[in-house]
Amino acid sequence: MNQNSRQPSAKRAWWPVGLLILAFGLFAVSRNRPSSQDSVAIGKPAPQLELVRLSVDPAEMTLETMAEGKVALIHLWGTWCGPCKMEYPHLAEMAREFETNDAFEFISISCEAGSSETIEGLTKKTREYLGSIAASTEVFADPRGTTRLNVAERLEKPHMYFPTTILVDRKGTIRGVWEGYSPNGVEQMKVQIEQWL
Repeated sequence: MNQNSRQPSAKRAWWPVGLLILAFGLFAVSRNRPSSQDSVAIGKPAPQLELVRLSVDPAEMTLETMAEGKVALIHLWGTWCGPCKMEYPHLAEMAREFETNDAFEFISISCEAGSSETIEGLTKKTREYLGSIAASTEVFADPRGTTRLNVAERLEKPHMYFPTTILVDRKGTIRGVWEGYSPNGVEQMKVQIEQWL
């Protein structure tokens, strides 16, 4: 047997080990996602929001005009973000469960992929995505990026992760923060929303 005939067998023997290492790494990352109570922002005032509706009425909105005196779930995401698209259908379904409760407000903020994207392009992509998952949630945009900067500053991060979700109580205090996607994250959000309603 020559040396060349053994090389393919050696390569085949290592790929299951590599696959196992990759699977373990992904499991460790999902298990080590910080819980909503690990953020330095817990107990601080909610960040300032400067948003516009992605609709025919592009009026500027703030947290106060949308959710003053309510429990609010602020969700920043993008149609270009794979983890955001994995989480959003579950989040939209949960928001529907609370839509009859006047003390709750779901604030969905679709963020563009880059500075060159127009509000029209963002609106089109967002509507197409929401249509593909049959979601009817109202969505806002952060056209100047001010809200994202305010969120990153409040979380004491150099930049934001996507998706990022912040739970705010009736007094405007942050009670939960979820950064990134986790399969059990939406259930954690639901439990905390019920606690603060």
